[in-house]
Amino acid sequence: MKVESKKKGTTSSAVFLAVALMAACGGDDGSVTSPLSTTAPLAAAAAPTAVIDAKTLTDTTAPLLIPQAGTRTYSAPVETDSGHEPSNYKPAPVVPKIVPATSDPTGGVLTFERETAPLEGWHAWARNGAAGTHRQVLVTGGSSAAANRIYTVFTKEQLVNAIREARNEPKIIRVVGHIDFRVDGGVFREYTSYDDLKNGGTLFIPSNTTLVGINDANGKPAKISGTQILIGNENANFELDFKAWVAAGKNPDAFPGWTRNVIVRNLAIDVMWDVNPEDSANAYADGICVSWAQNVWIDHITLTDLPTPSSMSSDTRHDGGLDVVRGSDYVTISNSHFTVHGKMSLVGNSDGGRQWSDEGRLHVTFTGNHWEGVNSRTPRVRYGQVHIYNNLVTGDTKPSVANGTLPAGVAPSDVKFESAIGVGFKADILAENNYYNMKTLKPKEVCGKLVVDHGKGVSFRSKGARFLSNKDDAGKPMTATIDVELQGCDGIPVANLWTPPYGYTLKTADDAKAEILANVGAGKL
Repeated sequence: MKVESKKKGTTSSAVFLAVALMAACGGDDGSVTSPLSTTAPLAAAAAPTAVIDAKTLTDTTAPLLIPQAGTRTYSAPVETDSGHEPSNYKPAPVVPKIVPATSDPTGGVLTFERETAPLEGWHAWARNGAAGTHRQVLVTGGSSAAANRIYTVFTKEQLVNAIREARNEPKIIRVVGHIDFRVDGGVFREYTSYDDLKNGGTLFIPSNTTLVGINDANGKPAKISGTQILIGNENANFELDFKAWVAAGKNPDAFPGWTRNVIVRNLAIDVMWDVNPEDSANAYADGICVSWAQNVWIDHITLTDLPTPSSMSSDTRHDGGLDVVRGSDYVTISNSHFTVHGKMSLVGNSDGGRQWSDEGRLHVTFTGNHWEGVNSRTPRVRYGQVHIYNNLVTGDTKPSVANGTLPAGVAPSDVKFESAIGVGFKADILAENNYYNMKTLKPKEVCGKLVVDHGKGVSFRSKGARFLSNKDDAGKPMTATIDVELQGCDGIPVANLWTPPYGYTLKTADDAKAEILANVGAGKL
């Protein structure tokens, strides 16, 4: 390991650390609009002159699995084939006082609600027929919604009924105030069982939807609690139906079960507390789960366990934060704040048994996001071609309330940082110009912490990462900014098999950090 000093302008001395098998080190000195390597082979067809509206790829008559969504059962806890031992039932230790909003601070005037997604990110592409090629699309969500398909909702009932009425038609749903799915008929009632939580706490988002939060008069963002937001769904017969469709020689991307063309923005989301987990290590619900969906843009989201962090219970009561799984494809997550949570961002949820759905899919972009005070997965990847650029990760390997690093007004995280990017089964990752501000993490621990080899990954390419810690390799105090060359960590393969088909502006890690801190999360639109 080579270590040498290097000046950064008029700032204090920094340390330059090469942790890799590669000779090249360092980051960019300015903004560029090119991928990591101009010689890497392209896995994309040239963009067509006319960009396709993602709405045209959807089937507005496709059946929806939403009849029971948001419907409480109030059943008693019972053991199932997958567990959910009744003695493990435990209500959330913090019961929030929910005061729903009663009026729209905008007076119904639309501002950003009809915005379509930018063309920067994997969400703006679709399969072009031939293996490994893509065509450009415009994710419009509900931007073309008719006047009677624009909904302003204050309660769970209004939100669920809007989706049931509009179905797969273009629709804009504007959330105002705080909606908690445990509030039933205006009364807060904790989930009584796994069955009650699974039915009453589910929110399905169908195709051609824009779901947005509307800030209150003081700029406070809208919030959703007590539910898992499902973009797409895989029912019990999905695998058999899809495999039969493919066996019949039909286009897999024309399968009627896909959910497509979804935009979710400017919402604060509390990850659901599982009152009766499957077991001590597996909760049921994610904060947001993208499952069997394509052309999805998730932007300016704030996602957290609060007010019920897992540390309040010896059992696991929270599952993933934002997961992209089960064959999903062409997804971008941008400008979002993920904080106070364990396993935060997952792409691909199984090594074996998912080749039929995941092989050649899971194209995902993460950009402009802040993972703060989380345990792991920023993200962890299986199968996918995933682009992770200009993000910020902050954490502490020895956290305490006293040294929490969250902004004013947000409770400090006591979640121990374990790992950042996970390179899993058949993962092919491009990571560029990300910034890591990690308390108590020694520079020599960067490989194995900032990038983790979970085995059988295809490739991990990286450049331009920056690292700040308050400890040196001996565990003594230091203040130094370090450029880290993560490519080659742990002997993970490096292969230039694809480049992003979209143009993008790549900032230096320092510039990205400053912009993220000023712009990230709900309430900024």
